This record gives sequence, C-alpha cells and structure tokens, in this order.
Amino acid sequence: MQGSVISGKDTLQLASVILLKTVFADTTDKNGRFLMNVPTGKYQLRISFIGYENFQEEVEIKPGGTTIVNADLIPLTSQINELVVTGNMNQATKLSSVTPVDVYTAKYFQRTPVNNLWDALSNVNGIFSDIDNGVANTSDIQINGIEGNYTEILIDGVPAMKGLAGIYALSAFPTSIIDKIEIVKGASSSLYGSDAMAGVINIITKNPNYTPTFYANVELTSYLETTEDISASFRLKKVSSLFSLSGENMNTRWDLNKDGFTDVPLTNRANLFNKWSFDRKDNRMAVIYARYLFEDRFGGQMNTPGLLTGSDQYYTERVKTNQWQAGFKYQLPLLEKVLLVGDYSEHYQKAWFGTNYYNGKQRNAFAQLSWSKKVAGHHDLILGATYRMRYYSDNTSLSKDYITGSGNTSHIAGIFLEDEISLAEGHKMIIGARFDYNNQAGPVATPRLNYKWNSKDEKNVVRFGFGTGYRVPDLLNDGFGVINGNRIVEVPVKLTPEKNLTLNTNYTRVQQLPFGILSLDVSAFYTYFINYIDPDYSTTGVVIYTNTKGGLHAPGFSGNADFAFSYPLKVGVGFTYVNVWQVSTAPDGTKQRDPAVHSPNFTANFYLSYNFPVPQLSLDLTGNLVSPMLLVTENNDYRPTRSKTYSMQNIQVTKKFKMGIEIYAGIKNFFNFMQTDPIMRPFDPFNRTINVNNPNGYVFDTEYGFMSNEGIKGFVGFRYTFH
Repeated sequence: MQGSVISGKDTLQLASVILLKTVFADTTDKNGRFLMNVPTGKYQLRISFIGYENFQEEVEIKPGGTTIVNADLIPLTSQINELVVTGNMNQATKLSSVTPVDVYTAKYFQRTPVNNLWDALSNVNGIFSDIDNGVANTSDIQINGIEGNYTEILIDGVPAMKGLAGIYALSAFPTSIIDKIEIVKGASSSLYGSDAMAGVINIITKNPNYTPTFYANVELTSYLETTEDISASFRLKKVSSLFSLSGENMNTRWDLNKDGFTDVPLTNRANLFNKWSFDRKDNRMAVIYARYLFEDRFGGQMNTPGLLTGSDQYYTERVKTNQWQAGFKYQLPLLEKVLLVGDYSEHYQKAWFGTNYYNGKQRNAFAQLSWSKKVAGHHDLILGATYRMRYYSDNTSLSKDYITGSGNTSHIAGIFLEDEISLAEGHKMIIGARFDYNNQAGPVATPRLNYKWNSKDEKNVVRFGFGTGYRVPDLLNDGFGVINGNRIVEVPVKLTPEKNLTLNTNYTRVQQLPFGILSLDVSAFYTYFINYIDPDYSTTGVVIYTNTKGGLHAPGFSGNADFAFSYPLKVGVGFTYVNVWQVSTAPDGTKQRDPAVHSPNFTANFYLSYNFPVPQLSLDLTGNLVSPMLLVTENNDYRPTRSKTYSMQNIQVTKKFKMGIEIYAGIKNFFNFMQTDPIMRPFDPFNRTINVNNPNGYVFDTEYGFMSNEGIKGFVGFRYTFH
C-alpha cells in the first residue's frame, strides 16, 4: 500500500499513517509520501498530523495489486484562514482582514440540506429569516435586526436581487452553485453604494477550475416536494466551464393549521447557470457568466379548483417570474491590477393577488472599474468608479412619478477610494470614502474608518469600525410586499434618501489546544438612522410611508464559538442580542420609543457534527432559538401582539459509499413548531361579511405571518460526485 498526504497544494512531511489494530505504521517523507508492505485483507487506515483533522477510511489490500491512498487533510484553522474579498475587495484571510467578515462554505450548509439561499441563511448567527406574507410566502433577510431592504446582496461582488428580484429571489437562488457566502455586518455604502445600510451578503459562486466533473443531488421530502441539482464542468486547454441546472417542484396542497389556506405555496422552479473561466498570463482574471430563472408560485384557498387566478370567489395568489442575468469580470492587461466588471439583467413578473392583477418589468445594469496598487510599502490603495441603472414599470402606482420622484429610470454614478495602511507591526487601518450622484436623490457622500490590532502570534485580534450607509427611496422593495398583503400604499410627502451610521467593535481569539482549536468571536455594535422612511401599518388596509428624522436605533452584541476537535467532531454556538426601536412623536408632542415589528431581540443557533469513520457515517444536529417579536396586528386584535419563543431543530444522517455516492435522511423542525392564525379572517378573504358578528371590524389580512407553516418535515436524498 502506498500513497500521499497533502493539504490543498501543500505536502505534509512526518504525518502519521497507521493501520488500526495492527503493527503496520509509517510516517510521510519530505514529499508527503508513504509506503507499507501489508498482507491482503481489509483494514482501518488513520492518518493524523498536528493542526489537522484526522483522516480515516476503510482500505482493502487485494492480492497481486497495489492499493493507492491519497489523503487531503483539512486544517483545523481552515475557517479562520479562509480567503475573503468582501471586506475591502482585496483578497485576505479572514483573520488578517481589517473588516470582520463571516464566512460560510458549502460544507456548512450541507449539515442541514437546504434548497435555496433563504433556507441557507436561516442557520447563520445574526441573521433572521422572516416570512412577510402568509399566502405567497414572500421572504426577508434581516442583519442584526434591521429589515432586509437595507441589506445589499451581491453575487460575485455584483449588486443583485433588488426591486422585483428581491421579493422572491432569496428562495429561488439554488445553493448548488454556491461556493461560499461572505457576510459583512454594518453600514458599508462607502464600498458598495446604495442599499448597504445593514450589511452586505456576498454570494461567491463556484469556480469552474475546482468543481467536480459531474455532480447530482436529488431530494424528496414528506411534503412530496422534490429538488434536483445537476452540474457538470470540463476543461479545454486554457478554458474551464461549469454548467448547472436546478429545479424544485411542490404540487401537493397542505393545510396543517386548518385555516383553509395552503401552508406552503405550490412551486415549480428552474435555474440555469453557466460560468466560464479563462487562463491568462500572470493569473489575470477573465470570467463570463449567465443565469436564468423561471418560477411559478401559487397559494390560496385549499378548495380552489385547479390553479384559478383572478377569481372573486376563491382567493389565490400566483406569481410567475422570468429572470435572466449575464456579465463578465476582466482584468486589463496592464502592470497594475485594473479590473473591469459588467452585468446586465432583466426581470419579468406577472402576478395575481385575489382579484388584483400585476404586470411588471425591470432592467438593471451595473459597471465598475477598479484599480489596486501597493504604494510606499505600507499603503494598499483601491480606486474605483461605478454606475448603476434600474428601469422599472408596471400597471400600479409604484412606478409613477409621485412615488419614484423621477419616472421609470434611476441612475447612480459614483467614485470610491480606500487606503489600507500598515501603521506598524500588528496595526492596520482603512480610511475610505465614496461619492455618489443619483438622479432621484442628488449627491450622497459615505465615509468609513476601520482599525485592526493583532498580537504577534496572531491569536488575538481586535477591530474597531465606523461605517456609513444610504439608500435611495425605493418603494418597489417595500410597497410591492404590502400590495400582495391586501394593503394599498400612500406617500403623503416626497421621500428623501435614508442615511445611517454603524459603530462596531470586534474581538477574535484563536486558541490551539491539545485536542483541537477553539475560535471565539465577540462583537458589539450600534446602528443609528439619521433619516428613516417609516412604514406605518396602524391604519387598516393601508401602509403610509413618511420621512422620519432620527428614526431608528439598533444597538446590540453577539458572540460565536466554534470548536474543531482533532478527532471528527465539530461544535458551534452563536447568539445575537439586538434592540431595535424607532423614535416617534406622540399626539401630545412627547417623544416615545416604538419597537420594530418582526424583529426578535434574541436569536441563537448551534450545530454539532460528528463523523463515524466506520461505517463512513456522519451525524449533524442544527437548530436555532428565536425570542418573541412584535407582530403586525389589527385594532383590538384577538391574537397576541408578540410571538412565542420558538426553536427550529433538525437532524440529519449521511452515509458515504465508494465511487462518490452519498445517501442522507433526516427531519427538519422535529419539535413541529408552527405559527397559529397567520391570516386574519381566512374564511372571508373578500370581506363580504365584515358586518356580521364582527364587532371589532376585522378585515382579511396576511401581514401577521412571520415564518413558514411547514411544520415537521422528513427528507431523504441522494448525492453523486465524480471528479
């Protein structure tokens, strides 16, 4: 038996190679290779090296042949040494980045099978996945308690998922093409422009150079929901390409809470993704990509015949989406690092909300030219210019001049400059600023300042940050969600740009112990909105948007601990406490605090993963805990104004076979938590009997819902990977 031991591109010398319960053992040479003369039979092979996870698998020695084992060990510090780019657009390890960046790889999300981005982010500390509508299940992602409309979502560094795309694309984006997700919490408009007020979520798609030749994943749930993911990659000389096809089908109606409405919308979805990477001189980047999404989503009364829409007898909501996107990244053939990025997308949507018909289209364009250079040995400069265009039109008032302020098209042009300064050993600082001009809002300036200190052994890191953010008023992100909740939008005054600032401090500790590595991360933060556009839900059937000076406060703190043992056990726990409130003026002129709706004060999450080397079985436990939150209620509502504390917990078992085959099964939400009464008066969706036995004047409304009503759900799946 012979083989090699590596970690990524590095060979590992003096790694221990042992056949358990035998006398056969060896250590690797300077080339990471080992050789043992072993009799025929089956053995348990264990390879270990200090600072790395143990490698163990069953090997069979057959007569007349040579068994070859090539082991790729995973560093215990792999998470903190992960390369990130979202902090300041330049590559750095997570530990050395001046800006705190949370990194979640595809392996992390496989602990609980998730079929889309919204599911994946629900297991991340400091992020709360919220359902905004109890029928169509429109979704929202909050960072540190701040509504999802204030989070900038990027795909490979390109702004995406705003306007029409922001309503449904979180649950329509497949995880099969995600390599990792990088998250920066706090106002970040100085680098990423409009909308980066709560933070940035950067989805890094897979690199065709490093993806398997073929990958397939098929999953079936107890709700008779199926998910299919297929991808293939190939290489021709200096060109690599990745093709991916993902689909989801849910065509069975369920009503477990017995309110007469579907708990989960019927869904048929398809995603196509293609990415090409070209080898160039001096490793210069050249990438082109394209993506297409089709989705047909239907929800409503259980007794609706077929997929009937627009009826005044059966209340239904149906959304048909077609979206395509294409772009490129190209590093110019210059001595300096100059990167040109271009992206264009179109989104078409037809929808029926009860008897209301919606037809909208949106076009987005993005271009960015950035230049990076090291100056005088201790200055890393980034200078860039950006342009964004968004065209939107529909058959509602959301695209009218009195709502948008400037018609159908929005243009934002800007420049930004950042300097990362190495002050002294262990001390770094970033000074940055951005200046944008928008045809709706005029000029906006957003500075930022970050500082990092690390000890000589790099086991202790302290960071301080000050960032600013802004957002051009865009009621398509907000108003569209309330129209399908049976409310209308009113804008009594001209809306001005929202602005905020974030102060944060972060401490990271990495402690190597004899049996593993412990990573600790603690943060405190405060976000303050200088101007906040306040959606007022207090009037039945209406949402009113106005400017609010000094509107919103969000102070809080968070902690996270991860322990990677040298044996195959990983555990982690995280929590976030945030208190979001708005300052308003009471009728008597006094100031008062109003807590934010759908924003829990405390959230926590955990995971535990253990791999049984024999018989190649892994066990994953994941879960979260969510404290009560204020909900949108009607006047004299009989339902509680706050939700109950709840926990969603999941278990999964995965069995690995030879030839790249895996079978997994498990239970999601095994405590079967479900929200009660997410819809007001579901028996009268057209308000025909509101004057009968209805002394409080309740009307049909779907805004009370805050989570999916799936309940407990079993799943089983099959994966195949061919390298």
